[in-house]
Amino acid sequence: MDCLISVDGSVTVSLLKSIFFIINVLFYLNYILKNNIKKMNTEPLNLVNGKIMTLNESFPIVESLTIKNGQYYSLNNPHPNFKTINLNGAFVIPGFIDAHFHIKNLGQRLDMVDLKGTKSAEEIENLIYNKSKTLKSGEWIEGFGWDQNLWNDKNFPSSELLNKTIQNNPVYLTRIDGHSAWINNVAAKVSNFDLSTNIEGGSIVNDCILIDNAMDPIRNSMPKPNKDSTKKWLLSGAQYAAERGITNVHDAWQSPEIIESIIELVQENNFPIKCYGMIGGSFKDFLVDFFAKGQYSGKQYKLRSVKAFIDGALGSRGAALHEPYHDDHCNCGLILISKEEFDELASLCYDNNFQLCTHAIGDRGNSFVLDTYQKYLKAQNDRRWRIEHAQMLTTNDIGRLKECSIIASMQPSHCTSDMKWMKSRIGEHRLHRISRWKTLLDNGIVIAGGSDCPIEEGNPLHEFYAAITRTDHDGFPKGGWQSQEKLSRIEALNLFTKGAAIAEFSENNRGMIEVGYEADLSILSNDIMTIESEKILKTDVIATIVNGNIVYGNKNF
Repeated sequence: MDCLISVDGSVTVSLLKSIFFIINVLFYLNYILKNNIKKMNTEPLNLVNGKIMTLNESFPIVESLTIKNGQYYSLNNPHPNFKTINLNGAFVIPGFIDAHFHIKNLGQRLDMVDLKGTKSAEEIENLIYNKSKTLKSGEWIEGFGWDQNLWNDKNFPSSELLNKTIQNNPVYLTRIDGHSAWINNVAAKVSNFDLSTNIEGGSIVNDCILIDNAMDPIRNSMPKPNKDSTKKWLLSGAQYAAERGITNVHDAWQSPEIIESIIELVQENNFPIKCYGMIGGSFKDFLVDFFAKGQYSGKQYKLRSVKAFIDGALGSRGAALHEPYHDDHCNCGLILISKEEFDELASLCYDNNFQLCTHAIGDRGNSFVLDTYQKYLKAQNDRRWRIEHAQMLTTNDIGRLKECSIIASMQPSHCTSDMKWMKSRIGEHRLHRISRWKTLLDNGIVIAGGSDCPIEEGNPLHEFYAAITRTDHDGFPKGGWQSQEKLSRIEALNLFTKGAAIAEFSENNRGMIEVGYEADLSILSNDIMTIESEKILKTDVIATIVNGNIVYGNKNF
């Protein structure tokens, strides 16, 4: 106990609280694992008169399926004594799996000032001013979704705008990529943060824009949500996903609080979808204790992976590049973690048989990750370590992904969201390195498809459309941007079914419609494999089924 005693002999209360919290979460995990999570009541069910795409080569298309005990019981053989639902020709696929999602952040950001699509800094200033009129002095104003690339001048805002308008409330506005934030002086003051401070792995622009690690001092000073708020946000995010046909999300950064809250929601029979969690790599004490307990695997919630961050994003020029940015010749982006620290985390994951999932966007960021991954991963291994985003890859590094059996976790809409400013950001000669989906698949590399919601909309139909067209929703550019990397429809669908299931070690019970597999389904109004591409965007989700339970149904179901 010596380490818990301060100079005057008193116990360090905050450290004790941290230890007790970790013990509580681990005890709860162990309890749930031993006693089985309470299951939803699932009645046997026939779904008939549909076009059901199984992704099973033996029975690629069937007209009916039967569900019992949360699993597929039979295909094309309805049971006469089970409840029957007529699909009326609806198109059915294995449930969409979103392999990169931020479920708590989504729920939380639904409560923030929505800045997506704003056309100028002045428009944002007005929105924040109006919000301030509803708050007491000193209350925080949070917003999300601004993107200076949509403004006429394309530049980061000056500090004067928010400082002159909002003088009584701290303001924290997260950029669309989640890798930078716009603050006012009040936020810096209440956080005791000196804006002239040099932050390793971060930078400060215009005395108000915090990039990557420079965001941490302000975030760490903001009021911490209680468990009720966390559970509310998680449930809101899960319901949002279910309404869009998503049956399972890979939650790409979970704190101990999120882990405890999801387990409680599942135990309360109040979590509609499945979740594959990634423990945040910065929670080192929790990780060490969790590793000692081993992987956690329930039917609705699995926890066997760790998330790390290497670089920032291209939109805020924090993604780490081998060569400087085309529009910022003195900047090659940021590496957010030392090689030694990343190697220590990789070693822990390897020794404890945990999957490591690492955010890397720029080509140098991806090379950095692969340098460490290659130290641990040999050819034909089954560790299934992942690179999250893998947005900008050299040909040499694609070879290294293949050699080490590394999974690329990618989000097609990132390509179509970023393409309009990509040439100015990295130059013509590097454009071919962006979102190399077809090249990766042709090299036998598994891609797990996701959305990075709430950075993007979290709509798998939009992701599917982006993967097969590489255009925006208006069909621009004609033929697709860097069209050599477009995917076929079956390749695109596999990203969000089979590929995502492989990325979570679940390909033997998820990602296909096959007898004995878990009954997770997305029921759609159109056959997205044959209709005109623009009609994909107008396709409705009729229903979402998870473990045989109807967790969402529209007015037609």
